[in-house]
Amino acid sequence: MYLLPLTALLIMLWIPGCAGKIMPISNGSQSDLPEPGSTAVVWGQHKGAVGETVTILQKLGLRIVERSRLQQVFDEQRIRLTHSTDDDAQILKVGKILGAGSIVFVEAETSSSQTSRAFVNQYGGGSVSETVTNVSVSVRGVNVESGEVMWTGTAHYPQAINNPEAGIVYLTQTAVLRGLCPPGAWKNDTEGCDFSVVFGRGMIGFQFERKESPQGRQLIVTEGTPGSPAEQAGLKVGDVLLSCNGRSGFQTRMQYMTGCRFDPGQSVTLQVKRADKLTTISATAVSRTESQK
Repeated sequence: MYLLPLTALLIMLWIPGCAGKIMPISNGSQSDLPEPGSTAVVWGQHKGAVGETVTILQKLGLRIVERSRLQQVFDEQRIRLTHSTDDDAQILKVGKILGAGSIVFVEAETSSSQTSRAFVNQYGGGSVSETVTNVSVSVRGVNVESGEVMWTGTAHYPQAINNPEAGIVYLTQTAVLRGLCPPGAWKNDTEGCDFSVVFGRGMIGFQFERKESPQGRQLIVTEGTPGSPAEQAGLKVGDVLLSCNGRSGFQTRMQYMTGCRFDPGQSVTLQVKRADKLTTISATAVSRTESQK
């Protein structure tokens, strides 16, 4: 199993410090992760926040619907937006029409005020006034078919700042990365996310996605890494994942990846269903870092 470039991306993008030396305060929660290669609609009113979200999700391997294509569907469906939370249902409707797997809603909030400070120097005294702004960003990914919130991330500065546009972009980055970081993997707002804490450092080399079927939700293998332990052990595209090392009942990618944790050198046993037959796959995990070289 591999995680796209998600771990590497979090390390690459996590650059502490912005808007002066004020560090943001963030929070996040997850029930599932976006599926690699899936299509997503990113929706929000702040161009900088939306643009930063699009950039991160594209680096994760998601396909993002172009804004002009969204507008085309709005026109075809005669949808008139109110630019409020009442639009969410309409955006989900458009997402279904476009075949998107998820909608990522991005909200940036600001409130400004004037501050003054007095000063005295060798030339005399006086006062200086400036505009400062309180800034916060929230991001959430919603499954188009079920309407379930898969992940959420929030970030704000503990005090007002004087460069809100730069602050919003950085807070968006923080909120998205926090939202995609699994429970227990977030170290702190300085060091960011350590995926290996919950996913382990090993992999056997396959990708999968969640699909709805008459039998309920199924996790289905969609891709195998050439020459990987999984391929050598006989895992095939289309196999339905039933259990990993004796653990079963997985309903989401997040549940599977946290429940099927392993490190390099560890034996991994998968039970899969292939054309109504049960098959057992046994492989030895290798280092995820080594496999990406």
